[in-house]
Amino acid sequence: MDVIPVSKTSTKAVGLDYKSDGLYMDSNGIKADMPKYYRKNSKKLVKEQRRLSRKTGSKKKETKSNNYLKQLKKVNKIHRHTANERLDFLHKKSTEIANQYDVVCVETLNMKAVANKGFGNGKATVDNGYGLFLQMLEYKLHERGKYLVKVDKWYPSSQLCSNCGYRKKLSLGERIYQCSCGIHIDRDYNAAINIKREGLRLLYC
Repeated sequence: MDVIPVSKTSTKAVGLDYKSDGLYMDSNGIKADMPKYYRKNSKKLVKEQRRLSRKTGSKKKETKSNNYLKQLKKVNKIHRHTANERLDFLHKKSTEIANQYDVVCVETLNMKAVANKGFGNGKATVDNGYGLFLQMLEYKLHERGKYLVKVDKWYPSSQLCSNCGYRKKLSLGERIYQCSCGIHIDRDYNAAINIKREGLRLLYC
């Protein structure tokens, strides 16, 4: 495997900021817009699970009837279909990025903590499979002799102004970063630019 030389002038690099409702926002201002597969199939799943709960065998120590086993197959089929849709999207998106860029900069997030219900976005986090996406991206970049640079999760990417470097805290509800330097930018776009900048700094150092 040949490793692509790291050049400050010719290297194609991108920063990715995690988005629970769309997988990521990149440092070019492009959002992944991942379909919400779990939510899309949830009505059908709930309906079939409700039917399953009424079958003989749904209770503990109860002998599972043939009707219960048939219904269980229907429920599992929906789960597999949802997982396969998500997996296909993640493979295509990670391959697209690995082909397009030499360096990809991301944050080292604890996805279990991010999915905590206390944040109010547990289902969305589980639905988009960001952790799996990063695993795919890492090995695909490695196969191509390219780089995945991991920025520390404590790096204040969302607090820094990507234009002048001023730092300020934002509440979770603030989606626009406004600075006295005059910048008015999407919060996640701003963070992605900062992640790219810090990732390249780490790589060149």
